[in-house]
Amino acid sequence: MSVEWRADAAKNLVKLAVGKALQAQMVDEGKWLELGMLTGTTEVINNHPRLLRSLRFGDPDYDGCVLGIVPAILGEPPAPPVPRWPTPPEPSLREAFPNLQTVSDFLDLPTWLVQENPQLFDRVFCEAAEIVQGDATMPDGTVLSAAEAMAARLEVGEMRRQVERIRRDFTDDPEAAVGQAKELIESVCKTILGLTGEAAQGHENLPKLVSRTLAHLGLDPALLVGDDPVEVRAAQRMLGGVSSVLNGAGELRNARGTGHGRSGTPVVDAALARLTVGVVLPSVVYLIEVFESQTEQVGTEAPDLVKVPSSPPVEASSTPSAGETARAVPAAPTASGPEPLPEVAVGDLVVHGTFGEGQVVAVEGAEPAKQIVTVEFGDDVGQKRLLLRYTELRVRPGTG
Repeated sequence: MSVEWRADAAKNLVKLAVGKALQAQMVDEGKWLELGMLTGTTEVINNHPRLLRSLRFGDPDYDGCVLGIVPAILGEPPAPPVPRWPTPPEPSLREAFPNLQTVSDFLDLPTWLVQENPQLFDRVFCEAAEIVQGDATMPDGTVLSAAEAMAARLEVGEMRRQVERIRRDFTDDPEAAVGQAKELIESVCKTILGLTGEAAQGHENLPKLVSRTLAHLGLDPALLVGDDPVEVRAAQRMLGGVSSVLNGAGELRNARGTGHGRSGTPVVDAALARLTVGVVLPSVVYLIEVFESQTEQVGTEAPDLVKVPSSPPVEASSTPSAGETARAVPAAPTASGPEPLPEVAVGDLVVHGTFGEGQVVAVEGAEPAKQIVTVEFGDDVGQKRLLLRYTELRVRPGTG
């Protein structure tokens, strides 16, 4: 979701929201020191008589110490000893708290509040105003909002931060914006592959990662079939364009962009940067929409002309039968009915066709068709998050 601070947000509630997030997230001295370096308040933190000591020993006054130091962390100037007359205008949040955005980004505050204290979220944040149509300095606000909303649904905090960085850098640092667009593509591809049990294997270059993602979602143009040849041909060209867009953004980033803040690299033409970001965002939104429709995470109808590969995924060289109609739904059940999904619980020993034997360490979701299981497969493979519906997972007898 695309959010901004409410213009009428009470400053005491803003400080309370930051304080509650600090109480929950600052679990060691290292995080406090990192925040101090980001905000220029290291000396304030180190010189506080109780903050780090109460954290170290688990003393009951820690939460109070955190709330007490919030104004200094936010950079709030001290109140004048004598009231000024005439009364000056009320400062904006950014004027009152110069470090507010830095602290909010560090804590991923909007996402944390949505999950932990939605009532307080509603009192300090609101949905961002849409970008005025025709404004050439920003990508389409609707697409930015869609990308952020999907990041929240998939619980991918890094993806949300990448969209925010694109918003931040788009005008003043086009190289950084292009770099964030490329990293956004990587995050989306790895999320899709990882959630469905086909986690990205080590470091892959972007073209290979994009190719694997498209094949996994059944978006390989060569595999599209349908009743209308004109529609099929148009879809093939569009999906081929999606691949070209994503790979082209990666090439531009490698040549002229950066994903690490202010770039200092050769300048990217501002118009080309706008074009790159403007076509990358709807492309990654489309990939997530297909992914969600296939996994029933949002309950929307899947697009036509998309063939879902079974597990393991269909290889690019495969050719569908002449009369086959492709749709983004699971494979049709046999005459005897679909094979029931296994009942999986934490502690079960399981066998995966690719990763071998492992033990279930977490199960997310109540309905088997929507469950995501985390399995520890040992040192060679590590942990994998697998969408049960699309994973060949067998529970070893006697453990299920």
